[in-house]
Amino acid sequence: MFRLINVMEILVSDTIDEILRANKDICSCPRCRLDLAAVALNNLPTNYVVTTEGEVVKRTGALKQQFKVDIIRALTEALKVVSKHPHHS
Repeated sequence: MFRLINVMEILVSDTIDEILRANKDICSCPRCRLDLAAVALNNLPTNYVVTTEGEVVKRTGALKQQFKVDIIRALTEALKVVSKHPHHS
C-alpha cells in the first residue's frame, strides 16, 4: 500500500533526540518535543514522497545527509523559541 509522507517530518523527529542530548538543560517532555518539531518544520521546506512501508527508511536515509545541516539549524532556532516560551509550567 502506498503512503504519502513528509520526509522532513521524519528527519526532524529523528534529529530532536540528538539536539536534546547536546542540550541537557532544555526540557524534553512530550509537549516540548512536539513544540520543537512544529517550530522547526514551519521553517523548513516540505519534502513529500509517495512510498510503500518498506521504502520509508531507505528514502529518509538517503535524504538525511542532504538536509542535516538545515534541520540542525532549524532545531537550534526552535530551541531558543521553545525554551523562552514553554507551553507548560
